[in-house]
Amino acid sequence: MSTKASSDIKLRLHYWNCRGRVQSVRYMLEDIAYTHKNVDYKEDFELLENAAELWPKHKSDESISGPFHNLPVFHWNETDTFGQTLTIGQLLARKFDLYGKVTSSIKDEDLLHGYIDGVVSCAYTDVISSVLICIWACTQFGEDNNPSNRFVVKISNDLKALNNLLKKSSTSFYYDQPEPTIADYFVLEAFTIARDYHQELIPNEDDVQALMKLERIMKERPALANYFNKGSLFKRFTGSPKEIEYMATLAATKK
Repeated sequence: MSTKASSDIKLRLHYWNCRGRVQSVRYMLEDIAYTHKNVDYKEDFELLENAAELWPKHKSDESISGPFHNLPVFHWNETDTFGQTLTIGQLLARKFDLYGKVTSSIKDEDLLHGYIDGVVSCAYTDVISSVLICIWACTQFGEDNNPSNRFVVKISNDLKALNNLLKKSSTSFYYDQPEPTIADYFVLEAFTIARDYHQELIPNEDDVQALMKLERIMKERPALANYFNKGSLFKRFTGSPKEIEYMATLAATKK
């Protein structure tokens, strides 16, 4: 079900001032607000710098932390409040037609949504969440006995699978779609957060060509081009108090 172009819509996202789990949704919202002029979108930030002092109070306040006492929280028209990244992304996809259209090869809308959701789940659950776990665990690359290193191989394999699936599409987007769906926004973040974190997570160059093309095309979209040109993408990945020191250590080992 898509939104009516004539109705004004107020969207508010509340999350930490880092990339975290919600960056894919940010990309979706930037594009939605650009495309739908009746949408008023803003993001309010819970500052990591004040987390120790303020978050215990905010966590207990459902007007801030939502039904699950966690972030992200998404407000629709000041009447409905949602939590959980996938729920927010899928709600936006249903409301703003970001599940794509049936094609000659996929003629059932429910089946198409299932295919698209499979890509979203892989990108979010298997790649993005695993990258964040690695950062929180301060994974040391090359230490085979480190339990968190199992994620390194898994992330690389999942990115390769996402690349190979995208290669099968007759367009630049998943499942022969002429415009990006929720899947493409989530894969954009999965690929770039893995690469920005550590190159060892990225498969051989031949196995990421489709993902590289997707990144280029997505970043050329006016709303996303403006987002990146303004420097809106946070350098901080997580709320881990060890992240800055950890990333500096990784950078030093690459020299």
